[in-house]
Amino acid sequence: MNKETVVGAFLKPSSGRRNKTNPQHLIYHSRTYRRGKEWTMTLMVIKTLERVSKNYYYIIRGEITPMRLELQMSLLKPQIDTDYRRIVISYLKFALEHCEEGRFFEKFYKKRNNINKDYSFSTVFHKPKFTKEKIYFDKNEMKIIFSCSDQKRTGLIFHTAFLSVLNMKFPLANGNYMMLKKIVQKKEVLITEPVVYFQTMLGNGLCVREHDRETNRDLFITCEDKEFTDKAETIIRNQLQIAGFYKNQYEDIKIEPVDCKKIVVKHYGIFVDLTVGILKISGDMNVLQYLYQSGVGSHHASGFGALNVVRQGEYE
Repeated sequence: MNKETVVGAFLKPSSGRRNKTNPQHLIYHSRTYRRGKEWTMTLMVIKTLERVSKNYYYIIRGEITPMRLELQMSLLKPQIDTDYRRIVISYLKFALEHCEEGRFFEKFYKKRNNINKDYSFSTVFHKPKFTKEKIYFDKNEMKIIFSCSDQKRTGLIFHTAFLSVLNMKFPLANGNYMMLKKIVQKKEVLITEPVVYFQTMLGNGLCVREHDRETNRDLFITCEDKEFTDKAETIIRNQLQIAGFYKNQYEDIKIEPVDCKKIVVKHYGIFVDLTVGILKISGDMNVLQYLYQSGVGSHHASGFGALNVVRQGEYE
């Protein structure tokens, strides 16, 4: 059983009432005094991180079950294709297909492409050497960092799916294969400030994509482009709207590249321009927590947009 504390609340969409209160103004403090000492009471919560009471969602935050997993993979050969993100996506599908006879597969992967995915991942290699077609590393192992929001029990589902394929071979090209050997729960950061400095994870980057329907071509915008901030903020607002946040929670989201550069990676056979480095993102704390857990930007469920927290708050 975990210990958690209610730190915010907002109106349910079905309540029929307008939300005029900032969630941070509804902070719950339960304290009692004993022999002159202050004792903080915490709520005991089983299974769920969210409780519903009358017209409010109460957000349980504090000592929560981590939704960031490190998948330790072994490989027959210490190499993988440079277009490896598509391999990891196939592996996620593979895990879901083997979990409870695939009952959760269509929750995340259907023939339509507009499913809201609240997770991201990043892949880490040991001393990688890159060639045009392959990545070589000096150990027969790699790590996949999987992070998600658990508002829709995504973490529970994928954790169960990964357990179902533990020690199971997943075939790769040229007679190679990879196998999940161990799952490690990683510590997560609780967002407590409306300004957070994030760093894109190693082997990752922020993808900002603009699709031209007339030409059916994608344009990728990076920190080197003058319109980067405006385009990135628009992409993030759309992401948060689809995720179910209220407009007053996401309309003031701001992003600023602090120490960034452009890189180019291969993804499904095309070259994608990314922004890597430190990004300053400000906004509602629940929104920032969601972006930290789920990933930010275009294609965040395809190996882009995974973040680590550098620091929180503004300091003179």
